[in-house]
Amino acid sequence: MNVTQLPCADFFDSVEPLDSVLEKAFSLFHPAPALSASLPAFLMWQDEFAYALASKGAASFIVAHYGQYVYFPNPPRPFNAETLQTAFEYMRKVNGPGTGVSRVEGSTEDQKEQVEAWGYPVRPVLAEYLYDRSQVAGLHGDPYRAKRAEINHLLKEHSVVLRPYRQSDLKACGELFELWKDQRLSILKGEMGERMLYSSQKAHFRALHQGEDWAMDAWVVVLENRLAAYSVGAALFPDTYGIYLEVTDLTVKGLSAYIFANICRQLEPYLFINAGDAEGLPRLAESKEHWHPARRLQLYAVDPGTGGK
Repeated sequence: MNVTQLPCADFFDSVEPLDSVLEKAFSLFHPAPALSASLPAFLMWQDEFAYALASKGAASFIVAHYGQYVYFPNPPRPFNAETLQTAFEYMRKVNGPGTGVSRVEGSTEDQKEQVEAWGYPVRPVLAEYLYDRSQVAGLHGDPYRAKRAEINHLLKEHSVVLRPYRQSDLKACGELFELWKDQRLSILKGEMGERMLYSSQKAHFRALHQGEDWAMDAWVVVLENRLAAYSVGAALFPDTYGIYLEVTDLTVKGLSAYIFANICRQLEPYLFINAGDAEGLPRLAESKEHWHPARRLQLYAVDPGTGGK
C-alpha cells in the first residue's frame, strides 16, 4: 500500500505499509490481546484490506483500509484514553460521524471496563476458544472418548504421517483447499460463512507462502501418498499458541481430530491453544465445544461515544 492511498494520511506523523515494517510492528504489537488481533491475522488478509502502521506522537496504530472506509482492528499502543480519542478523531475525518463503520476492535474484558469508564460504548463481537494444551494432547478420560475413537479409526484405516509443511506442498495444499471448499459449501449455502469461504483462499495462500516470514508454523498430514490436511499456527503469548487455519478432507473420519491433537503434542512449552472464534457458524461452534474449551476469550468493539467527542 502506498502511503498516499491511506485517506487523510497527513493526520499522522508517519504512515508505512504494515508488511514493509514487520520487525517494527512486531516490537510494538506483539503479543496481541487475541488471535484475531494479532499481526499474522492481518497479514493473511491483506488482499482484502490494506493495513498500515501509523504513528502520532508517542502512539502507534494499525489502520485497516477497505473501500473508502477505515477502522482499527486492534487497540492502539499505548492503550489509554488519549490514544483511543486520537483513533476516533482520525476515523471521524475519514468515515464521517456516527456509529457502525468507525470502531476499534480486539478489546478484552479488562480493556472493556477501562473504555466504558472513558465514555465509549462497547459491544461484544466474537469469542475465541482456548483449550488446555495438555488435555487435548493427552485425550484422557470420558470427555475425549469420541475423539480417541475417531483417531483410532483413522490410524486403523490409513498410513498417516504428520510433518512440517514444505514450500513444495503449496500446490497440493491449494488442491486440498478447493476440495475442502466444495465440501463446506454444501453446508454453508446462503450463510455468512459461504461469503467468507470464497474470500479466504488468498488468505490461506499467503499464510502458507509467506507465513514463515511472519513467525508462523505449518504442518501437513499425508495419508498414503496424498496430502489430506494442513494447519497453520503461531505463538501469541509465552504460554499461548494460536491455530489460524485447519483444512482437512472432510470425508476422512478422524483426520481433523488427529491433526489438532498431534500438533498440540508438539507444542509442549505452551499451556493453552487458542483456536479462534466460530465465525458466527453454529456448526463450527458445536465442533469447538466438542474439544471442551478451558475458557472463552470474549472480545469487544469500541464505538464512538462521549469519549470520542
